[in-house]
Amino acid sequence: MSTTPTPAPEPIPGTAETTIDLTGVTAYTAGIVRLAQAKGLRPTWGQPHGHTRRIILDAVGPHGAFGSIVIGRTSGKVLRAEVIHGNDAKAPRRAKGTNAVRALLTDVTPSACRQGCNAESSTACRP
Repeated sequence: MSTTPTPAPEPIPGTAETTIDLTGVTAYTAGIVRLAQAKGLRPTWGQPHGHTRRIILDAVGPHGAFGSIVIGRTSGKVLRAEVIHGNDAKAPRRAKGTNAVRALLTDVTPSACRQGCNAESSTACRP
């Protein structure tokens, strides 16, 4: 009798917990990135630009928050962030400096949207 290991089920797209490499950032920046992860913003590294690096934020579904956090390339400190609260949001929210960025991310409500959501607004996709 052969015992072949059963492959692990593949995660549903957008639900897998991803870990971002935080090498070269300050402890405070790492805390802000962990806060973004806890809010369901799925942070990933974007392309570097000049003296900065960008972390892309993108919650699941069209009504989830998205945006970016800009970090100094050599300092590893958070410089600024922009978060748009879903596609039906009125205006992006911006913050400059580490404390303001932490406050901005603290106000983000985790998305109730699911992958493939086709509701017309964020209120329609809430459970």
